[in-house]
Amino acid sequence: MEDEKITLAEPELPQLRQTVLENTRRISRNEQMIDQMRKKEVEEERKRRERDEFWENVRREHALAQQEHDRDMREIRESLKRTQKLSEENAEGLKEIRKLSKETHELVKESSKLVKENSELVKENSEIVKKNSEIVKENSELMKKQVEETKKTFREMSIQFMGRTGHIVEGLLSSSAEKVFQEAGFDLYNHGKNLIRKFKSENKQMEVDVLLSNDEFAVPIEVKTNCTKADVHKILHQMGLFRDLFPEYADKEVIAAVAAINYENGVDDLARDEGLLVIRVNSDDIFSLDPFDREALRRF
Repeated sequence: MEDEKITLAEPELPQLRQTVLENTRRISRNEQMIDQMRKKEVEEERKRRERDEFWENVRREHALAQQEHDRDMREIRESLKRTQKLSEENAEGLKEIRKLSKETHELVKESSKLVKENSELVKENSEIVKKNSEIVKENSELMKKQVEETKKTFREMSIQFMGRTGHIVEGLLSSSAEKVFQEAGFDLYNHGKNLIRKFKSENKQMEVDVLLSNDEFAVPIEVKTNCTKADVHKILHQMGLFRDLFPEYADKEVIAAVAAINYENGVDDLARDEGLLVIRVNSDDIFSLDPFDREALRRF
């Protein structure tokens, strides 16, 4: 039996070629899409590794700061122990002085009965009382000075610890700020932290802890460990310099934000009433933006 031969009519050949060409194009597009997906997966993996490295660095810095804090607190406790010991020693000295003063008083009382015979003895006892009073005064001044020195040392160590905490918060907010504002409806980009500008001819300067912006808005953020009323007023004053010191944002709407671990009583309400955005640092170093009215935000 002869093989059957399939023949195509000439009008069907162009249609078949067109079908083959379209299939080839589809295959090419599918390959391009697969290649783009692979590139995207590689990029996402790279970003994940960078995030993991960043948070590892943050945890390492936090651990170091905690170690320094623990060492500082141990030094403070040792200083307080020494002060307490010295206070106890002074208390014993004062007790002995009171006892001696009481004995001297009794001696003076007894000597007064024999004043004619013992005038010289009365005089000597008076000198003793005077010296005892001077000793009491000197001990009192010494104790007061030591207490003031202890308070000063504690304040200085507290300031150092708060400064370190502020730098850690700035670093954490700088990496999280974009996400915080995106969740609030602002698609902003981070332009860095600790940006300092100043007038060359005037004694004026401004430091922006974190700066975000897009085509419409510029948002300088002031970071505080403990935010006070004075901090809010300082931010409002500093924002008056922003457009002059950062002229590249002159064509944008400028709004300001404050971020803090703690707000003193009523300070967060004051900041909102002045048209500032309020950011909080919650547990586990998570930042959140307080609810706000866009129309109520102050434009600088």
